[in-house]
Amino acid sequence: MAKHYILFFALLFFSFGSAQNAQELIDNLKKELKNTPDAKRTAVIYSDLTWYYSKVSTDSALHYGGKAVQESIKLADSTLQAQVYSDIGAVYFMKGDFQNSKANYLKAYKIRKLRNDTRGLAKINNNLANIYEKTQQYKEAMTSFLEALHYFESTKDEKNSSITKGNIGLILLKLKNYPKALQYISAVVKYQEKNNFTEELCVSCLNLGNVYLQMNDTLNALNYYNKSVKACTTVGNKKGISSGFNNIAAIKTQQKKSKDALAFYQKSKEERESLNSNLDKANFDLNLAKEFMIAKKFIDAKKLLLATKKVYEKGSLNDKLQFNYNSLIIVCSNLNQSDSVSFYVNKLAILNEQLLINNTNKQTAELETKYQTEKKEKLLQKSKAEIAIGELEIKRKETQFLILGLISLALLIIIYLVYRQQRLKNKQQEQEFELKSAISKIETQNKLQEQRLQISRDLHDNIGSQLTFIISSVDNIKYAFEIQNTKLDTKISSISNFAKSTIIELRDTIWAMNSSEISLEDLQTRIHNFIDKAKEAKEEIQFSFQIEDNLKENKFSSIEGMNIYRTIQEAINNSIKYAEASNIKIDIKSEGDAMIITIKDDGKGFDADKIELGNGINNMKKRIQDIKGEIEFITNAKTGTEIIVKVKDKTA
Repeated sequence: MAKHYILFFALLFFSFGSAQNAQELIDNLKKELKNTPDAKRTAVIYSDLTWYYSKVSTDSALHYGGKAVQESIKLADSTLQAQVYSDIGAVYFMKGDFQNSKANYLKAYKIRKLRNDTRGLAKINNNLANIYEKTQQYKEAMTSFLEALHYFESTKDEKNSSITKGNIGLILLKLKNYPKALQYISAVVKYQEKNNFTEELCVSCLNLGNVYLQMNDTLNALNYYNKSVKACTTVGNKKGISSGFNNIAAIKTQQKKSKDALAFYQKSKEERESLNSNLDKANFDLNLAKEFMIAKKFIDAKKLLLATKKVYEKGSLNDKLQFNYNSLIIVCSNLNQSDSVSFYVNKLAILNEQLLINNTNKQTAELETKYQTEKKEKLLQKSKAEIAIGELEIKRKETQFLILGLISLALLIIIYLVYRQQRLKNKQQEQEFELKSAISKIETQNKLQEQRLQISRDLHDNIGSQLTFIISSVDNIKYAFEIQNTKLDTKISSISNFAKSTIIELRDTIWAMNSSEISLEDLQTRIHNFIDKAKEAKEEIQFSFQIEDNLKENKFSSIEGMNIYRTIQEAINNSIKYAEASNIKIDIKSEGDAMIITIKDDGKGFDADKIELGNGINNMKKRIQDIKGEIEFITNAKTGTEIIVKVKDKTA
């Protein structure tokens, strides 16, 4: 049941804060700051604001964290510096930036080690273990947690022992050892309820709810999620509130209560957005994408899945990536995007293969690893039973992961083959019934588009490469030999220029074929490029190109757009070649429900009755007629030629 959803888990951090509402504490600290306390107290206030803001706004927390670091350095207070770096590490952890989180914890670790602060080192070990857990380094996480637990139990520190046990329970939950996880976390919750540790209950109740949900006990899961939300609200922990609402929404989704699920997802989103945590937002969006898939809103689901994919790829969160790729395969299959299905099947296969390689390397490294100090050997001997359990769970997890990965890949390949077979069958039915339904029309358009893309690729790869070869060969002949014959040299240059011009024309054609629609703004750019090249050839001609702004949103089919472009291009070429014009003006404006294109020059006109029309003018007429437009030629031997094209204004 719950395994189909991305649940929010929470780890416990060590701090010296109380269970008072975070916002109240922040307000009190800011009031005290206005009274201009001494340098020592100012630094402590900044440090406290860093911690309490971590539950309300991570950006504000980092702001005050920076101030706390500066003040503690000025005071040369290493104890305060270590505490500030630990708090900043916790803030980055909440944002999902594990790299910066680890860097700050290691700074704190270095200071505490120099001070021989064994208690502080144990707390940092616990927090570093949280990072290992988030990056799926479960063995390292379990080892660090057990080291911390050994210290706290040896000093009879019940509270911090309870926090560490809760985190060990979460590792066991991730390893799917639910009975053991239930045993650990239930004991932690009872201890925290007995001592009224509201801030810690916010997290522990959330994790206990997750255990019950994985064990298919939705009644107890909802009970503890509601307890978590209540505790988090009391202490102002927005991340905890958001996580609780998200997991309640997951249950409502499983119960097919879509309206309730979306309402809780919205509440979760409102709380989480104020924290600016990219990872938490991605996890939330992944759950929402699952809801969209159930509702068959595959386009909306795909947008969310593509956005979360970037976050998980950047953070190398492979378990989330597997779920993401698998969902994208299902979504693209339902959207009939076969190329995308193939792409994500391949991505998933590569990911599974890489994970297999990583697991193999990891197991090899584990065999070579030995503990270097007697202290570690003694610690491992004391914790031998717990570590053995952890290692067995990790190996079992790795084996299950590998088997499930291979099974998933095989299933996906089968699904893809079935999908291909079904698609072929659908095509045969469409050929029998032809254009009977809207679906068949869409399929026909897709097929035409594919053919156009294939033709454009053939034009580019075959004819384009051949023309490039011709240009290269002609230029090599021209520069390799000293050609004395002027006519031959001119002819060779002419061939090279003609081939270059043909390539430009070919690129325009390919551009149009690759576009399902062409905007007037696209045409404007192409015409400007053509005019710039014309200016290079005929510097004495002045060009003017005006287009009304309200017409730029006009969109044409690729055929319409290309016919308009070629007509304007032919008109300009005629003015340059035959009219001996000094000025050429192109003007595009709206007139009623029509768009009027005017190409006018001041050169020599022609007598339409006396002159035999060439292919150029006939082609212009044919192109405009093909797109249901009108074209008119107004010419005079003294005043020049004006060509007026009238087509439908699609914005009218």
